[in-house]
Amino acid sequence: MPEHIVGVTVGDTVTYPSGCSVVDSGLVADNSAAAGGGSGSLARGSAASAGGMWMGVSKLPPGHSSVPHHHADQTSLVCIVGGAMRFRVHGPDGIEEFSASAGQIAVIPGGLVHEEFNDLAVECLCVVTRNSEKPTVCNV
Repeated sequence: MPEHIVGVTVGDTVTYPSGCSVVDSGLVADNSAAAGGGSGSLARGSAASAGGMWMGVSKLPPGHSSVPHHHADQTSLVCIVGGAMRFRVHGPDGIEEFSASAGQIAVIPGGLVHEEFNDLAVECLCVVTRNSEKPTVCNV
């Protein structure tokens, strides 16, 4: 039987000698600076960053929306965990709108100004990944 190696706990993160880690507060949307802050009613939280990637959480209350914003050159992968979200993207050929619901992933290329809307009566919960260890949020 292999020896069981214990990780080192700092705050809400346990880190192992191999470089693996487990973050305990991954679903906290507190609009922290580490998550780039909020956008209107869209709250963000930072879960983890490593290897050129960032992962966090977004929560949008029922009937609310974000303000128009972009993430500089960072592409966003938005996995809808609960509820649904309508996206309005200001693309090069005009405004596009589409929706994603629980179990779907929306891909938003870097630099595109966009807004998120929650048209349902339940909170929308998303896990977001970006191709940078430090997320950028530029409200416009």
